This record gives sequence, structure tokens and C-alpha cells, in this order.
Amino acid sequence: MADRSEAASIHRHAISAEATQRELRLCGFALLNHYLTMHQVIAEHVHLPPVEMLILIATTTGNVQRALRPGSLPEALRGSKPLPPEQVVPMSRRAIARVAGLPTETVRRHVDSMVRRGILVSSSKGVLAPSRLNEDWAAGAVLSLLESHAACTEQLLALQAIAPQAARPIKSKRG
Repeated sequence: MADRSEAASIHRHAISAEATQRELRLCGFALLNHYLTMHQVIAEHVHLPPVEMLILIATTTGNVQRALRPGSLPEALRGSKPLPPEQVVPMSRRAIARVAGLPTETVRRHVDSMVRRGILVSSSKGVLAPSRLNEDWAAGAVLSLLESHAACTEQLLALQAIAPQAARPIKSKRG
């Protein structure tokens, strides 16, 4: 586990447009392969057609976006414990359509089906995705996603499309 002092700085990468252009095919392959691996890892556990998986991911991300802003999540909620209901923001079907890049009617039809099947929950304020973090597969899936991301990052570093920058200290909001 990372030492807390390591968490006190932000690590960033610089993007090289020149190296990306020079190695466009290899950069594109690395990124698309990472995307497909992510899709495969999630699909292996969620068992949804691609459009419904996109809706589920958009909904899940939208539901927790406010709670997961930097510095806003209490230490007690950093693991797999479900967020308190007041921190979960329902998403409208229109917002899901906008985020997913899908027609609103397509989203409405799929969301209604997903609600009937218990994949999503509909409330008066919008749509919610139940937390899946306590399911047996979740931690392993996140590790697989991290491994894929790390492999993609290593490929892009080797191509010099990205390069690490010096860590910058995080400025305290206090004082």
C-alpha cells in the first residue's frame, strides 16, 4: 500500500503531439486495445449487450460523480461500502443519453427494460445503478482494469507519446 506521504503529490504526464503523430498507429492500437480489454472485463461479469453496458457505466459514473470529487469522499467510504443515499445522485434518462451519446428514446427503452430486470432502479428523481462493489467479482475486475491501464500507459511511455512530469505537491485547502 502506498505511503500517505506519496499521496501528498500529484503525478502527471505530459502529452507529446509530435511523438503521437510519429507513432499514431501504435498509439491508436494501444488505446483501442485497452478500451476493448476494459469492455471485455466488464462484459464478463455484467453480461449485458454493449448499449446497455454503456448505459450502466454512464449511470453508475453519474450517480457517484459528486461524491467522488477530489477531497470529498470520507476515508470510511473509500473501500467497497455503499455510499449513503444522500451522496448518490440519480440521473435523468436525458442526461444518460447525453453522456452516452445515444438517442434519448433508445436510452428510455433500454433503461425501462433494465429497471424491469433489476439492473437499474428508477426513482422520482431519475435512475440509479445499485452498488456492485461488494459482489465477489468486483475487486478482481478492478485489478484487471488497472493492469490493462498500466500496460497501455507503459506502451505509450515507450512510444514517448506520454512522459512523466515531476510530481507537484498538493496545495492544502486549509490555511
